[in-house]
Amino acid sequence: MYTGYFATASNRADWTEAVVLTDAESGEVIDIADCRVTLTVADDGGCVRLRASTDDGSITLPDVGTFQWDFDATQMSGLCPGAYRVGVRISRDDRTVQLVIGNINVMEGIDQQ
Repeated sequence: MYTGYFATASNRADWTEAVVLTDAESGEVIDIADCRVTLTVADDGGCVRLRASTDDGSITLPDVGTFQWDFDATQMSGLCPGAYRVGVRISRDDRTVQLVIGNINVMEGIDQQ
């Protein structure tokens, strides 16, 4: 499981991240083609502000072992500047693993054109 911080994001721009899963021992990429991946962004009070999932296509699997999410600027504009919690889980059959428990800082975008 990864714990830590994502790079700072703007609430006036897209936020796209891609994660590649590799086996810690062999270094080989893990095939996640048959997996469900979900992501939740919540504020400090626990209110969910953003969600993404392979169920609705907001998380994609662009390559073997890779998942990617893309929140557009309109979605990000709903986030006030501040710190948010991020969780990512992956499921296959009846097994679920927490991949990420992290944080992201969102800053107020300056350019308003």
